[in-house]
Amino acid sequence: MLAFQGRLLKRAAEICGGPNALCLRMGVSEHHLRLWLEGKARLPEHIFLKATDVVLADDIARAEQDRRGHPRIAVLAPAEDKPTSSPAA
Repeated sequence: MLAFQGRLLKRAAEICGGPNALCLRMGVSEHHLRLWLEGKARLPEHIFLKATDVVLADDIARAEQDRRGHPRIAVLAPAEDKPTSSPAA
């Protein structure tokens, strides 16, 4: 969980314009943010939810601007039935 919280906060900081901007947006000190980013302290739930909101809002905004008419994930074709080889008698 500590590694994930660091990635989440790093992404949220990128979206906000840097660690200082993220601290202001979330109402936390730089010291606490650094501890969380480095995985030295567990992220409080309310801060986790705020950071998640920042990242999800950005992802949703990017998805709304996506001009592709198709899903991002390609649909895989079903595997064809192939005869299985049986051991030689």
